[in-house]
Amino acid sequence: MKEATGRKIIWILIFIGLIITLFPFVWVLSLSIRTQKEVFTAILLPRHVRFKNYIDAWIKFDFTSLFKNSIIITLISVAITVFISALAGYGFSKFRLKGSNLFFHLILSGIMIPPVAVVIPLFVFMKRMGLYNSYPSLIVPYIVFGLPIATFIFKSYIQNIDNDILDAARIDGCGEFSIFLRILLPIIKPALVTVTIFTFMTNWNEFLLAVIFLHDISLYTLPLGMSVFVGQYSAPWELIGAGVIISITPVIAIFFILQNQFIKGLTAGALK
Repeated sequence: MKEATGRKIIWILIFIGLIITLFPFVWVLSLSIRTQKEVFTAILLPRHVRFKNYIDAWIKFDFTSLFKNSIIITLISVAITVFISALAGYGFSKFRLKGSNLFFHLILSGIMIPPVAVVIPLFVFMKRMGLYNSYPSLIVPYIVFGLPIATFIFKSYIQNIDNDILDAARIDGCGEFSIFLRILLPIIKPALVTVTIFTFMTNWNEFLLAVIFLHDISLYTLPLGMSVFVGQYSAPWELIGAGVIISITPVIAIFFILQNQFIKGLTAGALK
C-alpha cells in the first residue's frame, strides 16, 4: 500500500515538473499566433489565430541573414570545440605524461570563470588583434569557454574504455591519430553527441558576447538581431514570439537527429 502511494506521489511530482517545464514554451507558442490586440489579453488560447506572424517576423527580423550568421559561427565553433576536446580527452585519459594531471585541472578551472568576468580583457584583445566586429570575435571565445567542460566529459568517458582494443590497433600498425579517428570516435558516440548538443545550444543562444563584439547589423546573430526590436516602451511581442519559435527550431531538430545517433551509440559499441 505504501509502495503504491509512493509511486503515485512520484508520478504527481513528475507531472507537475512537466507542466512547469513546458509552460514557458506553450506560452511563447501561444504568443506567436496572437494578434497585436491579444498580446496582453489572451492567456493561452487566443480568439483569433494569426499564423502570418511567422512570415512577418521572418521579413521584419531579416532571419535569412541572422540564420546565416548564427549557423556559420555556431557550426565552426562547435566543430573545433568537439575535435580539440576529444583529442585532449584522449590524451589526458590514455597517456601518462609528466604534469598532465596539473594541466588538466588548469583547463578544468576554466569552468569557474564566467564570460562576464573577462569581457573587458577580451574586448581589448579583439581590438588589438583586429578581430573585433567579425566572426572570429565570437568563434574564438566560444571555443575557449566550451573546451573545459567538453574536455572533462570526454576524459571521463574515454578513461572507462578498455585499453585492449587500442593496443590491438597499435599492434596492427595504426598510429595514435588513426586510432583516434577510426577506433575511438565510433566508440565514444554518446559523448560526442552530448558535447555537440550542449555546445550547440550554448553557442546558438549566446547573447552577451555577441552584443559586445558585433557592431554591424549584417553580422548579428539570432538573439542579438531580435533584441534590436525590443524598445523601452513598446515591442512587437507577437512577432518576437514567432521569432523565438523559429530560432529554436534548429536546436530541436539537432537534438532529435542526434538523439537517434545517441541511442545507436549506446547499443552498437564494441565495449558498451
